[in-house]
Amino acid sequence: MRLSLAFRLFITLICFANLLFAQDEAFNRKQEALKSANNLSEWIYERLDYVSQNPQQSILLQSTPKDAWRKPLSSLEKQAWLDYLNTCGYYELQEGNILEAINSYEVALSYYEKNIEALKNYEIIEYTLKPLSNSYTRLGDYESALYLQKKSVDILTKAGRNQELPAIFGNMAISYRSMGNLPEAEKSILSALKIASAINPSILLLNNIYADVLFDQNKFAEAKKLIDQNISKHKNINPENAYWVMSAYATAGNIELKLGNYATAEKQFNLSLSTLNKYFKGLRIREKANIFTQLGKIKFLQQKPLLALNHFQSSLKTLKIIGNNNQIDASKIYGENKIMEVFEQIATVQLALQQPDEAFKNIQLALITADKIRSEFDDDKTKQRLQADTKSIAERGIEISYNQYLKTKQQKYLIDILNLSEQSKSRTLLDQIQRNQKLLAITNKDSLFIKKQALERAIIFNERQEIERRTTSKKMDALKFDLALINKQIKEKYRQFNTSTYSKPIAEEIDKLPNTRFITYFFGKEAIYILNIKNKKILQVEKLAHATDIKLSVENFSNTYFQHGPNAMMNDPKLFFEASNHVYKTLLGNILFTPNEKIIIVPDGVLAFISFDGLITNSKYTANISSWPFLIKSNIISYAFSLKTLVSNKASSKSNNFAGLFITHQKLNNQPLLAVQEEADKIKQIVGGNFLFNDEVNHNSFINAFENSKVLHIGTHAYLSGENAEPTLDFEKEKIYLFELSSQKTAPSLVVLSACRTADGALANGEGVISLSRGFNAIGTPATIAGLWNVNDHAASIITANFYKFLLNDKSGSEALNLAKKDWLNQPKSTDAMYLPYYWDSLIYMGLDQNINLKASTNWKLINGILVAISILGCSIIWFLNRKRFNKNK
Repeated sequence: MRLSLAFRLFITLICFANLLFAQDEAFNRKQEALKSANNLSEWIYERLDYVSQNPQQSILLQSTPKDAWRKPLSSLEKQAWLDYLNTCGYYELQEGNILEAINSYEVALSYYEKNIEALKNYEIIEYTLKPLSNSYTRLGDYESALYLQKKSVDILTKAGRNQELPAIFGNMAISYRSMGNLPEAEKSILSALKIASAINPSILLLNNIYADVLFDQNKFAEAKKLIDQNISKHKNINPENAYWVMSAYATAGNIELKLGNYATAEKQFNLSLSTLNKYFKGLRIREKANIFTQLGKIKFLQQKPLLALNHFQSSLKTLKIIGNNNQIDASKIYGENKIMEVFEQIATVQLALQQPDEAFKNIQLALITADKIRSEFDDDKTKQRLQADTKSIAERGIEISYNQYLKTKQQKYLIDILNLSEQSKSRTLLDQIQRNQKLLAITNKDSLFIKKQALERAIIFNERQEIERRTTSKKMDALKFDLALINKQIKEKYRQFNTSTYSKPIAEEIDKLPNTRFITYFFGKEAIYILNIKNKKILQVEKLAHATDIKLSVENFSNTYFQHGPNAMMNDPKLFFEASNHVYKTLLGNILFTPNEKIIIVPDGVLAFISFDGLITNSKYTANISSWPFLIKSNIISYAFSLKTLVSNKASSKSNNFAGLFITHQKLNNQPLLAVQEEADKIKQIVGGNFLFNDEVNHNSFINAFENSKVLHIGTHAYLSGENAEPTLDFEKEKIYLFELSSQKTAPSLVVLSACRTADGALANGEGVISLSRGFNAIGTPATIAGLWNVNDHAASIITANFYKFLLNDKSGSEALNLAKKDWLNQPKSTDAMYLPYYWDSLIYMGLDQNINLKASTNWKLINGILVAISILGCSIIWFLNRKRFNKNK
């Protein structure tokens, strides 16, 4: 019986193979005939039809560009070629290969825009813009998705095709919702519903989206009512409405899950899954994987962890991350939000099963997935949002490693903590530093770099216009989208630009750090971790609970005593003393430092707004402020955005030139800089170099000074401009914006920003303070001195002048600033209040600590005095000799 069955199976396989062979022969003959007839469009469509009927032959799609004997020429041929490009994207999307799908659709869009006259009647929205924007949404690149969606709205509006607008507005609502911008999400979905008629088939999908928005607004009752009505109206499922009904069941499941109705939620998810299996077998794998993930969450909440793991495994299998051996293949991980979520959920279950090491591995896999996603992003704001999202995952990994270290005392867990801490710090800044370094290393005339440079210049121009309200963001979005496409092409051509390929954990580069003390902080939602590193070795990691309370305490300390003037400090010095000592004890109290030891602080979160120099190191209060035990009196403090950025920073300029740019007179409507002239005069007496004032300071002189100086000193007003709060240097008649400081060939070794709040800016979670200081660091300046709050002009002029004095005495940057501040504390003052940290502690040294050789100023008074003395002496000698000769003759 078994032999008979095997024989019949064998015969069937042979017949099937013969049938395929016959089909292949017929197809090949037809292809050759069309090629001989030079009929390119039919040749393309014949291939597309053949692959549609024989999906196993999809390799034909890959070989089409090579097999085509010429490029498309006519409109019909170009339309066929665009259909081919979009079909490639479609098949990749159905297979779940989202990155490949995006690449295919981007090529299609680029081809359309290059041949827009021949393709003006092509349905570009339906076949390219919609799937591409949806793919961006799935990846998490909502800025790019919104750009395409708004582009689609413009096309449809101009064509008068208003009936197609609801679907686009619905997709915009999804993008805004995913970004957390719920007001814009609600506005978009209501616009869609207003246009859509009650009988419009898309009304079901739009109501699903609206229910999702209501869900995120915590309006669970309204969301449930809407989705229940939606489902009740569409009980008869057919191929036309199957996807929307499936989505409605999934949304209903999410609502019931949030409400704690686990059994009902499971029922809804299973209905969604059965609809998928019936109408989309082998397709819609992302949606299917998401349902498995949600079912896994339910089982975990029902305290059935093993069943939860089974569902999560099914999700990874569906996403093709698990092979036939039921093992995760890390090499198959790709950039997909759903994959990242599954790994995090598996880690949660494994922790519940008392498997911390396995849980940590899955946290690492989640972060690897995040890096894969990150490598596809070009927009810095998109990266910053992803950074904030992944920081919570990193915190879970740190917590696991910390608990394991307490149990085992194994050093490897401290290394894991360090790596995760660094992975969540200033990643966008590091990307910018590395990108600029690689750009400078490439000197060829590749057209890609020429296009990139042209786009970047156009973006800079339009950003200036946008801030000054002279243009709209629509053109900016188009330029940034085009730049993202160019950057992708550069990554494909030059592997060194793929930072994810070449990035190393900081633990592998710790030998590159200087032999000094590092205190690096991780501010999580639940806890704060303090890493103590000395001489390239992690000595200890301290965990502080009640992270929210500590963050609030530090924030209140900064706001009360520094960000709003000196009054609170002056009115109650003792209260400030106690508050400062409390902050010191919290942040550094359990670490022993040796006298005069150098300490590099790597802050996180709100710590970026305080200077450690002025912290009080013991609780013995005295009314004599100058004798207070400030940290600066015992240790030398500098700062770094992250250890990785410090390793990446390199001493830049090889010159020993100094350039100083000063605006010394008041501008209408801006706070006057009263002591800038005093500051310039004092520096002039110490340092030799090029000093520019007022009208001499402009965009061109600034760029020239930036590219040709060892040290660039900028004494002018600074503030935040525009909706995006861009840090801005005010040069009276012109402004310099942070985003203009890119792609410069060389940079100073040190930039001194003596203006107010130049180290201040907008705080991006997981990224740090977006400030002018950070901007200079991004474009290659390895170190900056900048102010954290509104500096006292007189104090700043004296401290900066003394900084240069000590710098010329062969002190490093951090040592020179330390000595300059201490010199202020050691000199008599008109009032004891001038010793309060508000007056002398605003300026901080950020970045690579280095010795900098500058030319001393020429002391013309001394030289003139010497010349006068020599002249007098010469005249005296001549007079004496003449007198002697006269007496002799006499």
